[in-house]
Amino acid sequence: KWGEMNNSIIVRTIEPIDGPEASILWQRGLQQTIDAATTEEKRKPYREFFDNCVKEECSEGGAVGTNGAGLIEFYCSNKDACMFVAIQLKGGEDEAKLSSKVVGMVGVKRGMDSVKFPVDSEDKREDYNTFSIWKMSVSEESRGKGVGKKLMSKAEEWARDQSSSSAGGVGGAANSKRMRLYTANPIAAALYTSEDVGFIVEEK
Repeated sequence: KWGEMNNSIIVRTIEPIDGPEASILWQRGLQQTIDAATTEEKRKPYREFFDNCVKEECSEGGAVGTNGAGLIEFYCSNKDACMFVAIQLKGGEDEAKLSSKVVGMVGVKRGMDSVKFPVDSEDKREDYNTFSIWKMSVSEESRGKGVGKKLMSKAEEWARDQSSSSAGGVGGAANSKRMRLYTANPIAAALYTSEDVGFIVEEK
């Protein structure tokens, strides 16, 4: 059994043990966005912005928190949010020799505005039927292997399973749902708009 799982990838909801690795992975994802900029002139503002972002979000009480504590607190305690991680399993012939590593992550939540989260009542939120993607990242060695697509598929599956408002709202009719995201990373954008994932570009 365990030998068959050697070097395989599984996707599951984030757990407290994943916090430190998820925090590092998210920060490396920001670095990918910086590196993807075509010129140093474009990279400089990204670098300054993301440096400040890391300091703020990875501080105690921040959205990512110390060693990922903020991710665990937010995504493990809110019914309107969930985070999935891709785990690479490596090892020998039995469970005792099996090791794991977080190689991908994606957060999904109801609504677009983190300031107004959580969603306490469907009649108070125009974007109740909208779900958004946050903190998507895949480790460098795992890119191009379908990990991002597996994560996005799980996020979409989770959103489909959530309730919808009969009142409709922005961008959709009653009971309809949609998923949105923003990204400055052209590599990530290529994944999101690929045929397998299926996002449509609304604005650049």
